[in-house]
Formats: sequence, C-alpha cells, structure tokens
Amino acid sequence: MVETAFSSIVMLLLVLVVFEFGMVFSSYIAVINAARAGASYASIHASPSDPENGRYVAVARDEARAAHLDMAQLTVGPAQTPEGNEPGKPIQVTVSYRLSTFSSGISLPIFGRFGLPRYYTVAWTATAPIR
Repeated sequence: MVETAFSSIVMLLLVLVVFEFGMVFSSYIAVINAARAGASYASIHASPSDPENGRYVAVARDEARAAHLDMAQLTVGPAQTPEGNEPGKPIQVTVSYRLSTFSSGISLPIFGRFGLPRYYTVAWTATAPIR
C-alpha cells in the first residue's frame, strides 16, 4: 500500500509533465503553421502598392485561430524584406505566442514552482521568396 502511494505520486507527476509538454508542442506547431501561412501570403502581396499588402497578419491569425490559440496572446510581427521588394528576395514574418500552461497556477508552499516558468514564449520566423 505504501509503495502504491509513493509510485502513484511519481506517476501523476509524470502524466502532468507529458500533458504540459504536449500543450507546448501543440502550440509550437500552430505558431509554425501561422508564420508559414503569413509569410506565404506576404510573399504574393509584397508590393507596398498592393491593397492586400497588410492582410498577411489576418491570414496568420486565422491559421492560429484554427488551432484554438488564444488570440490575445498571439503577436504577428511586421513583414521584413531585408534585401528589397524584388521577386525572388526573401520576406520574413515572425509570429510569437505567450502560452500559459496547466502548471502555471501550481506553486507549493515550501518548494515553490520547481523552477518552472509561469509562461512559455513560443516564436517562429518563416521566410518565403517574394513572387
């Protein structure tokens, strides 16, 4: 009985760690997809005179919304063209997400948070050639 009590605590902690890792990894994949979608759209409408030029933000946010991310915690950075706006040059879109996980609210009186952060920041920069 004592062994079961001790091992169940360890198993519960293991399940919580796996659950938290799954949340972070799922958010990471959603952020990558959102950045790629935004960069792909921005690469087609890279010209400043194009009326659809700024719509890449909405495209990236729509992709993240489809993955059920909290839109209040999502940031889509400005599209950057470090080498110019000519076709074939790269355009970059950065998406970042501030993730609050299951363990964010857990803190033990003596042990604290065991070194776990309250928030994880997941960010990705996608690059696409201007078309």
